[in-house]
Amino acid sequence: MKKIILLLILINLAFSQDTPLSRSLIIYKDNFAVIKEPIALNLNSGKNFLSFNNISKNIIYDSPFLNIDGARVLSQTLNKNFSSTDAFLKNNIGSVVEVVPLNSGRLEGVLLDLNGSTISLETNKGLVVFQRSQLISFNLKSINTLNKFSPEINWEIFSDTKKNLNGELSYISSGFSWQPIYYLTINGNDNKASLYIVAEISNNSNVNFFGIDLNVVEGSVPLNSSKNISSNQPMNVKSKMASNNLKLGDFYIYDIGKNIKLDAMQTIQLPLINKRDISFDKKYVFTNSERDQGDEPLSIEVSFENTIDNNLEIPLPSGVLYLYEKNEINSINFIGKNSINQLYKGGTAILDGGKAFEIIGKRRILNFDRQTKSEESTISLQILNTSNDSIKVKVVEKIFGDWVIKESSTMYIKEDASTIYFPLEIEPGQSELITYTYKKEWK
Repeated sequence: MKKIILLLILINLAFSQDTPLSRSLIIYKDNFAVIKEPIALNLNSGKNFLSFNNISKNIIYDSPFLNIDGARVLSQTLNKNFSSTDAFLKNNIGSVVEVVPLNSGRLEGVLLDLNGSTISLETNKGLVVFQRSQLISFNLKSINTLNKFSPEINWEIFSDTKKNLNGELSYISSGFSWQPIYYLTINGNDNKASLYIVAEISNNSNVNFFGIDLNVVEGSVPLNSSKNISSNQPMNVKSKMASNNLKLGDFYIYDIGKNIKLDAMQTIQLPLINKRDISFDKKYVFTNSERDQGDEPLSIEVSFENTIDNNLEIPLPSGVLYLYEKNEINSINFIGKNSINQLYKGGTAILDGGKAFEIIGKRRILNFDRQTKSEESTISLQILNTSNDSIKVKVVEKIFGDWVIKESSTMYIKEDASTIYFPLEIEPGQSELITYTYKKEWK
């Protein structure tokens, strides 16, 4: 684990080289972040004793690293003796407190109970229960306390002369996460769409961040990996990449922005990739296996290509996608939510758009003949387009075993060893009928 932490620190030092020191936050998808804090050091000649306590309580204790030039760190001590705010308040049940709700004035009372979501007070108006998310502040009306509510790092630093230096503290903390959220709005009248991607970022730590440089990482870093890192393998870190994205081995770092505010226990959404006007393809899909029969509406398949010709060709992270369709009066309707995997440059995203109300598929087994060492079946497939639009259809047939198509009324494509499909285009109010016969043989 220490080797993994050292790797992360070295990566982030490379990431920050040739840039002025600033407070920054790099959030990974694995519920942790690398936090970098600029620290001004006013040093005297000889030994100096310094401390820093604006630290996340979720810190990984062996991860802090103070990077300074011009002085020497003799020792670093992490004080873990701190109380959680809730534990401290529960020890003060019965004390007088003051709360400031979002939509009303200050209120004073005796603290009766608190949990993760509510606070109960006895006031001159009786028992009052507040949702903690609806409180601006919560103050304990008592003498000052000596309790610590966050960890503290202490350093012993040696300097050969009196000087002022700028240092940087890097450490890893759990309690941070992010996910991409895609919004794809397709136009019902043509193949044009708008793609907008935001980063949803959660700070579940106790630290408020103001004026930070914020980055998020697509990829998975195993903090608890047991795999040894060979000492004779070089580590290559690339610090530049086009479009403000930094490539990090099998990972991508997305630059969200600078001077960002992110409070403790807050979730915010910020632009990840600005709106792109793209083209999409829409098909109606009818999928069946050998023995299926019946009538059903076709599935809607929406897809788009991650190519430069489609105004993309950028690494797209895995996340969730909300699919909307714009109608004739320019209003949008929600038509589905999908999970989207990492999409490489040149790849195609295929999305589920639900079921079609006006496009019906009918499948019938017209003939089935099974012999001792063979099987032959004739299938009828009919697609009815009762809509007012021309449509593209993909009729997919799953056939298993050692088979051949003896005859077919329509051109088909063999996709793999167990799949054929018929590509169709059907005009409004029309239907298409397909018949084909397959034969299987076995020993």
